[in-house]
Amino acid sequence: MKYCPNCGNQVDPKAVICPHCGIPLPSSSSFSTPATTTGDTGSAWWGVLGFFVPVAGLVLYIVWHNSEPKNAKSAGIGALIQVGVSIAFFIFCFFIILAADLSD
Repeated sequence: MKYCPNCGNQVDPKAVICPHCGIPLPSSSSFSTPATTTGDTGSAWWGVLGFFVPVAGLVLYIVWHNSEPKNAKSAGIGALIQVGVSIAFFIFCFFIILAADLSD
């Protein structure tokens, strides 16, 4: 079996398009080794870093999206969750302030 250079999943050596991520695959002679051999484990710690420092998570996602897709996904998801939590927090605060103003 060979591995997709984009997502790191196993694909059939004769495949032209990756069935997991849908990108066109290079010729069989230029397939890369699996992403897990380079330390691409998709560790939750990258997600934690992305959550607490969303800019770092975004930068890591952009830098790693081809070379270490699992780590990039973890960092990117952590950053995305933090952005969602921040937006929800600001909306909640807005409604609390609005309710306090209306009760006066």
